[in-house]
Order: sequence, then structure tokens, then C-alpha cells
Amino acid sequence: MMMKQIFLSIFFLMVTAVAWGQQAMGIEGMIHVPTADMDTVGMARVGFQFVPKDMVPDAMKCDGKKFNSMTNFLSVTPFRWIELGYGYTLWKMHKNKNPKREIGFYSKDRYFSVKLQLLREGSWWPSLAVGGNDVFGSRDGGESASNYYRNYFVAASKHIDCGGHVLGAHVAYRKWKRDFNHKWNGVVGGVTYQPSFYTPLRAMAEWDGNGVNVGVDCRIYKYFLIQCGLQECQHFTGGLTLCIGLL
Repeated sequence: MMMKQIFLSIFFLMVTAVAWGQQAMGIEGMIHVPTADMDTVGMARVGFQFVPKDMVPDAMKCDGKKFNSMTNFLSVTPFRWIELGYGYTLWKMHKNKNPKREIGFYSKDRYFSVKLQLLREGSWWPSLAVGGNDVFGSRDGGESASNYYRNYFVAASKHIDCGGHVLGAHVAYRKWKRDFNHKWNGVVGGVTYQPSFYTPLRAMAEWDGNGVNVGVDCRIYKYFLIQCGLQECQHFTGGLTLCIGLL
């Protein structure tokens, strides 16, 4: 049975184009679109995600060029109605900011994330949530001029059981703080699908305000969440999350 589960996981990951997730910041969501879904109460996540340069904010450059990077994150769901996360994206630059020194990941952009579920999903109504990423940080006039990932959103999610298969519909309105992220502003959303034959798998497709992403995540041995994919069906990304039950 265990080998069958592993085979199904690998097969599904190979035949499904997948992409960078909202979970790159440790918060429950789709690919690059937030949802009103919440993680299990008492669950903590520690993980990393490879981020292609097209998903890095346009202002994050080295010698005038964008770069592929990686995020690391830690998140926790202390109560059913709230998720909290902390993460950072590695920043490529010259060592000690000296243009004559070698280039490497000598800095990082840090951010906090939060999501509050205002209404729990019922038989006839969706769940509703509000939240944001990079919600704390220096002001635009600060020395670091950060807030590169700062955005706020309101989201709604509804799931339907179809003979053991679970279909989800998600819609959100999102506003990014910095102008260089305006391409992701506005109404976003997508659909999710969990097959009855292996519920740890979840496939998804979404519109993130700038393009269409398709993806999948998969829980293995209850403790690991695999993420890998293609952002805008072109740019590979992937990561691994350790899921720890604190209760």
C-alpha cells in the first residue's frame, strides 16, 4: 500500500504541470493566489521553495538583472481562525555591497504573513478570510526601502464533494503595496481538485492577475508536503515543507 501511494504521488507530479505556491510563504493557499482555507489547528510548517526570477519582485535585482532565488519560511496555525508566518527571500548582490567583490546571496528580504478567517465554510455558504503578506516592515522612506512582497487580500472559498472527489472554487481581491507588483493586483482566483483515490494530492489551476498557473501539492507520510511546478506553464519551481503537529 505504501509503495502504491508513493507511485501515485510521483506519477501525479510528473503528468501535472505545477507552480510556485502561496505556501512559499508558509500560508495555506493555492499557487500564487490566496484562499480562505486554513491549515489544521496546531500545525507548524518549516520549509523552503525555489523561486524563479519571474516570481521575484521586479525591484529585486543584481547589476540591473533579476535572478532566481529561494524562500525559507516558518508558519503556525495556533487557532482555527488564524495563520501566522515568517519567511525571507535570498537576495543576490556583491559581497559587502562592494561592486568589485564577488556576487552571491549575501542578503535577504524578510517578511511576516497573517490570515484571519472571518467566516467558516458551511453547507450553503463559502468561508471568508482577510490577510496579507509582508505586513510588517520598514516604511517606504526607510533605509531598506522594503515591502517588496507587501499585499493585502480578501478571499472566499467553497468546496463540493462529488462522490469522494472534492472540488474547490476560490476567488480573492488582492492589492499590492508597491507599484512594481501592480500586474498581480485585482480579482484573482481558481479551482482545486482532490481525487478520491488519493486525498493527500491536490491539483489546482488559477489566474493570478497576470497569467494562468497550474499546480499540485502532495502530502507524504503526513509530515512532508512536496511542491514543484511551472509558473505560467514555463518556469520551474519546487520545494519541501516539514509539517509538525504541536497539539
